[in-house]
Amino acid sequence: MATGILIVSHSEKLAQGLVELVSEMGNDNVIIREAAGTSDGRLGTDAVRIQEALESDDFKDCKSILIYCDLGSSIISSEMAMDMIEDEALTAKIHIVDCPLVEGAFTGVVQASVTDDVDEIIKVSKQARDMHKGDEA
Repeated sequence: MATGILIVSHSEKLAQGLVELVSEMGNDNVIIREAAGTSDGRLGTDAVRIQEALESDDFKDCKSILIYCDLGSSIISSEMAMDMIEDEALTAKIHIVDCPLVEGAFTGVVQASVTDDVDEIIKVSKQARDMHKGDEA
C-alpha cells in the first residue's frame, strides 16, 4: 500500500523544489505532494490548503500520510488542518514528522520506497537530525 508524503512550507517555491528533489528517490509506493504558501501567493501557511491536500484523491488509497513541515507555524497550520477533517479514518493515518525538512523528507521517501511501515519511516526521518554534511571542526 502507498505512503503519502505532504510537504508543508511557508514557501511554495521551496516546497515545489523539495518535491522535485525527493520524487527522484521515490517509486510507485510513495505519493508526494505539497501544500505551501498562502492562497494569494504570499509566504506563509494555510490550514485550508493543507486540509484540501490531505483530503485530496491523491492520498485516498494511502496507508498513511506523513507531513513534513519547515517551521513552527507550519506545524500549527497542519494540526489545524487535521482538526478540520471530519473523516476520523483519514485523521488516524496522518502523522506530523518532527525532523529537519529536507533531510527528513529525503530519508523518509527513501524508506517509504521499501516499506509501508509508518513507524519505521518516521524513525528513519527523525534520524536525519544526526546527519552530518561535512567534517566537524
